[in-house]
Amino acid sequence: MALFLFLLLGDLGPAMVICFTFIILFSFSRGDFLFMAGSVIFYVLITRIFKNVWLSALATIIMLVVVTVFKRKQLSESAIMALIIIAGFLTIDKIPHLDKLIPGPVQRLVDRKAIWQDARDNEVYGGDRVANGLWAMASGGITGRGVGEGFAKTIPEAHTDMILPSIGEDFGWTGIVCIFLVFLLYLHRSIIIGRQTGTPFLFYLCAGIGICTFVQFLLIAGGSTGALPLSGVSLPFESYGGSSPVANFVAAGFLLSASRVKGTPVQMSFITKQQDRNLVPALAMACIGVLLLTINVSRYLFVNSKWIVKPALVADRSGARMFSYNPRIAVLMNRLQAGTLYDRDGRILATSNPVLIQKQRRLLDSSGIQNYNLDSAMHKRLTRYYPFEEQMFFWVGDVNTGVFNGSTNGYFAEYEHAAELRGFNLPIASYNTHANRFKEDRFLPRGVKEMSVSKKDYSALAPLLIAGINSTEVAEFKQRNRDVKLTVDADLQTKIQKSIATDTSLYDNRVSVVVMLPSTGDVLASAVYPLPPIHNWEQLTMPVNEQNKLSQWLTTSDLGFTYATQPGSTAKVLTTMASFNKLGLEAANKKFNVASWERIRTKGIEPDETGVITLERAVAKSNNVYFIKLANQEHLEEDMATLYLKTGMFLHGVGGYYYGRQPDNASQEEKWRELWRKTEFNTKPRYDPNNIRRTRAKGISGMAWGGVSLLLPLLLLPAGIGRSQ
Repeated sequence: MALFLFLLLGDLGPAMVICFTFIILFSFSRGDFLFMAGSVIFYVLITRIFKNVWLSALATIIMLVVVTVFKRKQLSESAIMALIIIAGFLTIDKIPHLDKLIPGPVQRLVDRKAIWQDARDNEVYGGDRVANGLWAMASGGITGRGVGEGFAKTIPEAHTDMILPSIGEDFGWTGIVCIFLVFLLYLHRSIIIGRQTGTPFLFYLCAGIGICTFVQFLLIAGGSTGALPLSGVSLPFESYGGSSPVANFVAAGFLLSASRVKGTPVQMSFITKQQDRNLVPALAMACIGVLLLTINVSRYLFVNSKWIVKPALVADRSGARMFSYNPRIAVLMNRLQAGTLYDRDGRILATSNPVLIQKQRRLLDSSGIQNYNLDSAMHKRLTRYYPFEEQMFFWVGDVNTGVFNGSTNGYFAEYEHAAELRGFNLPIASYNTHANRFKEDRFLPRGVKEMSVSKKDYSALAPLLIAGINSTEVAEFKQRNRDVKLTVDADLQTKIQKSIATDTSLYDNRVSVVVMLPSTGDVLASAVYPLPPIHNWEQLTMPVNEQNKLSQWLTTSDLGFTYATQPGSTAKVLTTMASFNKLGLEAANKKFNVASWERIRTKGIEPDETGVITLERAVAKSNNVYFIKLANQEHLEEDMATLYLKTGMFLHGVGGYYYGRQPDNASQEEKWRELWRKTEFNTKPRYDPNNIRRTRAKGISGMAWGGVSLLLPLLLLPAGIGRSQ
């Protein structure tokens, strides 16, 4: 019946409450509560030992049979029902094709089991719900923040499912344990009231009210603290609701009314004889349950410096893995207020103090930004001020709007250097992981994707989070030097962009100019044309497919560093280098005949030359056919792959440069090379020297002259070289 309710309602909570209330009351009537509870404990312990639900169920059934035959001489229906229900909920998602027949409830159960098994490492969208509760309790500590001092709004469903962590943040370990004891007292009083009525009907009614309430409490308290799977029931007398609080208060009123009924000596003798052997074990088990919950909660609240900054590795809507962090960190970061961001010559790029801009007014005006209206920005009471506005947008970002924060279409120093701008170091570690339920597009099936995720270590903020957002510790921390200087030259970039804008021949084009210091690799400028429309949110966030419908170009990414483009002749240069790496100087003597019907580029100023072509001539005239023949007939694919890995060429979805990539990661590069062997090096149909046009854009042929899905090596590079000084 409970399993049917679960599949019908799609929620675990109501089914579990009804089920266990019935089983406990049934065991009272049969007089075998202790045996039933012992069987459940045995099953749980065996499951933890063997890590196998089916094997544990088999071992428990054997134990029941042995005890029944040799000891009790009577079958325990309540123990069997309890084991069936627990095993059923643990294995129902394993039934073949059930997830296709009833997808909603089954998937919800799978997700909740995954969160329960590891609240900080699961592949569930929104799988950080329990982690949010643990962060809240860790923030509360022993005595709590105080009434109204917590951040309940950062906890998902803080008014219903996650009400207990919300209370824990305000009242701490003390408040949570008091709530545990109150529910234990409520159960005790319910059973005592039912017992002293002397009548079986009133006893089961009063005990049922207490047991039902206590089971609800155990489920939601265990679920919100990670001890049990989330069940979706409310915390009686605490959670917001409609019919649930009304039912709880009506039940409490009935208990008050029943407490006035006293049984006769004969009735009391009957109840005592029938039920006392169940009541003491039942209350003892309730005490053990409360004790285990207290121990579970205590490890988060007594060692809160460890847990308050520990992130959770979950999944986004597409199934890609991502780290989720304590939202109080973002609140604290805002309270700390960022320092000032300068370019290499000390010009202000971003600041929270407009007075500093006023002091630099003459210097900034000399860089061509006379149109910046500081008075208007101050009137809007902005958090941050950006005197260069769109001129340096992709380098700086915009905290006021939050647009593109954490995105890869620019450097966005406000995001990349958020920690340094607030006076602390932020170690970042990269991990390779798998997304087993990744879905690239809503039209594509889910599959497995290998990916790299970055984990940020906010341990430096743990003392401040524990002390409190409004504490003196935070005030003292704000006195640290928090200014950051970048390698870019804002004056140079602004003048380049203004110069491009005055060239009428470029009006129908997009232009990028990158300037770097050859001695250090420092980026001085990454100028773009047209400038990003930072004052038009709709255009700035417009998808590429919508931009393509416009009559004019839009710039929504740093064209010099983050806009992926085909390599063109760069691929031919790499093919040339690969031939010298494999053949030595003999490569210079390689000649191939190019017929007119083989040509790839037949129009334009410089079509492919025909006749006998040498390597030198092929490089000078960018002869596509020559490089196709050279790469295939000399089998240069492995040497080409080596150069792709060294130069950061992006092929078949992997490779390239990106922020956080380890420079010497042989195992990762070997995985990429193996993927290329299975895909680009093994395409069909095979290369045919008598019909090269058939495979000109596939596999090795396409790689040789840049006609396959190659991307330039500067993909996502500014985060690696646009560093602070």
